[in-house]
Amino acid sequence: MEQRQVACPPQTQVWRADHDEEKRQTFSEQDAKKLKGKEIEVNDTYTKIGYGAFKNITKVKRIVLSENIEYIGDEAFRGCTMLNTITLPEKLRRLGKGAFYNCCRLQTITIPPKVKRIESKTFKQCRGMKAINLHDQIESIGDSAFIECESLQEIRIPEQCREIPFRSFCYCNGLKTVGFPKQLQRIGKEAFYRSGLTSLKLNDQLEVLEESAFLRCLGLQEITIPKSVKQIDKWAFHGCDNLHRAVFEGDPEILGSGIFNRLNTTVVCKKGSRIDAYCRENGFMVENIE
Repeated sequence: MEQRQVACPPQTQVWRADHDEEKRQTFSEQDAKKLKGKEIEVNDTYTKIGYGAFKNITKVKRIVLSENIEYIGDEAFRGCTMLNTITLPEKLRRLGKGAFYNCCRLQTITIPPKVKRIESKTFKQCRGMKAINLHDQIESIGDSAFIECESLQEIRIPEQCREIPFRSFCYCNGLKTVGFPKQLQRIGKEAFYRSGLTSLKLNDQLEVLEESAFLRCLGLQEITIPKSVKQIDKWAFHGCDNLHRAVFEGDPEILGSGIFNRLNTTVVCKKGSRIDAYCRENGFMVENIE
């Protein structure tokens, strides 16, 4: 008895159809090269901006994105040094790593509500950026996300963020104030290294200040370390030459070397506490409270 064979289309044909459709919907570097002028519009045909699509197109000043755009790839607008105007569409779900790296004339941007993460180096070297509007549904921020945003004066970290990671706001010379979320637990290594902070109100659930978290923040004059803080790594506030007073509400379990400058900062803490002993052993100026 003959066996009946059923012809099935190979899986590669199905994949290729999907792949081709995705390719048609992705605005690529080749598409960008076809367009001339200082203003570029991405029409409704596209749902994605591909990797490096506008990379190093230095003449473009304004980009108009279709409201259908849901995905912006890594380094999509990197090196668009004349870009000063762009609005991110409401449907956007992902903003890629280094998407606006070195867009040095971009001044303001608002992150749409469906974007849940700011990837690493997203706004690195956006030296002209004065305002970044972050919504509270953002869950995390990547390493060096805002490094060298020299014109940024204030920022409010979204309420769902538990950590500010490595070098997030490093070299933000103009940054004066930061709003920390209530549930923030960790401030990462060099997170605010050489930033322009003049005041600091740390949240009451903060637990860890990593190495050099606020190294060389020359504008800081007085800080209060919340009772919740359990660990302060080395050089956390070292090089803060104008930091005259550091008040400890609690008694951290782990204390790294050279947290403060010995000759500049007076540490205010409870007599007989770990931080009291630390200061006396390491030659820090100390003022005791009962």
